Amino acid sequence: MVQLGDYVDLVMGQAPPGHACNKEGAGTIFVKAGEFQERSPAIREWTSKPLKFAKTNDTLVCVVGATAGKVNLAAFDCAIGRSVAAVGPIPGKIDPLFLFHFLQTTVGLLRNRAQGAAQGVITREMLQSLSLVLPSLPEQRLIAAILDQADALRVKRREALAQLDELQQAIFIEMFGDLMSSTSPWESVPISKFVAGFESGKSVAADDEEDTASRYRVLKVSAVTSLEFKSDESKAAPTNHIPRAAHFVREGDLLFSRANTTELIGATAYVSKTPDNLLLPDKLWRFIWHEQPLAVPHFVNHLFRQKKFRAEIGRRASGSSGSMKNISQEKLLSVEVALPPLALQQKFSGHIEKIMKMKEVHIAAASLSEQFFTSLQHRAFRGEL
Repeated sequence: MVQLGDYVDLVMGQAPPGHACNKEGAGTIFVKAGEFQERSPAIREWTSKPLKFAKTNDTLVCVVGATAGKVNLAAFDCAIGRSVAAVGPIPGKIDPLFLFHFLQTTVGLLRNRAQGAAQGVITREMLQSLSLVLPSLPEQRLIAAILDQADALRVKRREALAQLDELQQAIFIEMFGDLMSSTSPWESVPISKFVAGFESGKSVAADDEEDTASRYRVLKVSAVTSLEFKSDESKAAPTNHIPRAAHFVREGDLLFSRANTTELIGATAYVSKTPDNLLLPDKLWRFIWHEQPLAVPHFVNHLFRQKKFRAEIGRRASGSSGSMKNISQEKLLSVEVALPPLALQQKFSGHIEKIMKMKEVHIAAASLSEQFFTSLQHRAFRGEL
């Protein structure tokens, strides 16, 4: 076991003057925590007065705020702001990619150690004092290559899932076009024509999730804001809470976020599978359909995802700029859109069901890839590879 500080050069970032920063490409690339991506930071800003620098293949670590401990690999020379530290490998002592993968495994540890009540702060000393098993340079390079290959598999799985999501939207546009346009071939009707209304649940105070005896859990709004239903985004209900039958989440539900930020209000998610103990809060609505349906859930779900439609929801929502927005049933049901024939919607729904089955396969494979990669990481830095 060695201490990291003996094998790296560490640079703590410093913000250049605000007037010296620009987004027109003048000067040195400037990286802050906000530019961090999956592996390497995005290029969005430059500065004519850089103060602290990172070099290509340095490992960049967020050291301030909610993202403290997040790690990226510098793909270019750049200036770094106060929220970023550059951990540079000393040549001949530690391999750059080995260092990057090692620091990826320490994110949780660094966050737990982060100082400061208002926002976490990772110090130079905390980084320097990290301990690791350091094999020879050839072994380091081999381990880094293995981890890179495993990481590439994870990335491909995520890309496949993203492409399936894009395919769903592409099919919607191909079949229906812009349903808020006057040039649509179908008659425009208010949403109340094909949605009977909405049903909400009840928000309750959460019990201690570590030792609660309650068998019920209440969804958080974040269960739908990614546009995918996430049953694990929930909190424990009080042990004495007795829910109404109408408050249970059911398979086949289409859920709607009626209160959220400007960007997230109106988010919908289709419930294909759910545990039998999940309950709706008051900020999530369940769609209620007419006895003689004129629309199918998958069609409505993707209609509500269209940018023009979401923008219209945002305009009708109440609430001051920057605060939580809220929309009433009356305002939402009065929005007008062109309504395609039910048979065409059902054809679209069939396409979506097939894609959802493909996604299930990819999600399962992605989960295995994540587990495999995590196992490799732990073994690698315990000296077991």
